[in-house]
Amino acid sequence: MPLYGEGILWYILIVDSIGYNILCWTRGKWHKKTTHWLSSYIPMNKVMGLLYLFLLLWIGSALGRLDILSFK
Repeated sequence: MPLYGEGILWYILIVDSIGYNILCWTRGKWHKKTTHWLSSYIPMNKVMGLLYLFLLLWIGSALGRLDILSFK
């Protein structure tokens, strides 16, 4: 099954979302930032992390139903 541009972009964003949630839900030396690297308007908090992950999973399920993501 070929990889499409939408699928590659989704994989990159899901890795970013997982990293974002790890930084939001844990504490450590990497947690000095209060905003996301993409924009200063996206705050680093747990609600935004869950929303970001939920929206990407929802888009991933739609792309999976269209056979754009190669889950098989």
